[in-house]
Amino acid sequence: MIKLDKVTKEIKGKQVVHHANLELTSGNFTMIHGHNGSGKTMLLRLLCGLIKPTSGQLFFEKQLRFGVIIENPTFLQHETAFYNLKYLADINKIINVDEINRWLKRFNLFDVKDKKVKSFSLGMKQRLALVQAFMENPDVILLDEPFNGIDDDNLSVVYEVLAEEKRKGKMIIVASHVEIPVNGLITQKVRMSDGKIVEVIQL
Repeated sequence: MIKLDKVTKEIKGKQVVHHANLELTSGNFTMIHGHNGSGKTMLLRLLCGLIKPTSGQLFFEKQLRFGVIIENPTFLQHETAFYNLKYLADINKIINVDEINRWLKRFNLFDVKDKKVKSFSLGMKQRLALVQAFMENPDVILLDEPFNGIDDDNLSVVYEVLAEEKRKGKMIIVASHVEIPVNGLITQKVRMSDGKIVEVIQL
């Protein structure tokens, strides 16, 4: 469980997140909606610890491992897709080459794993970022606009993987302007405006 209690984040005198109260639990899928500048990305940054709140508290039931996409994924553009993933995997040493390849196949990237990332389309880079987010079996999957540039066939794969991870009991948090066309996948909707959580709907 992750709980936000009156969490506020101020940057350069501006409140980008204001008195946010929210509870997130394992096995649930939270979709966060809001216009550009509504505070979605800042909320995600707070949740995964990339930034600290100015005031209020974040409670974590236990130590959690995060799989994250926030804003534009960063890769070594002149290296191959496989090199990028292996480089990251070698930091934590949780997974082996077989697991990397399994996820590349899952997101239809195995055949291009030895191509340099600079040659990838936006959708391919986005799928590579999804491999990176999922491959180390995190407790929390936290994705910021993860569907950008992905074609319909591969979108179906992404939805399938999200459903599978939810069934495994993962906590899934997605900020997106795209509605997911999968009945029963989303369990909680959060709407943000001007840095405030203005509505939380349990489905």
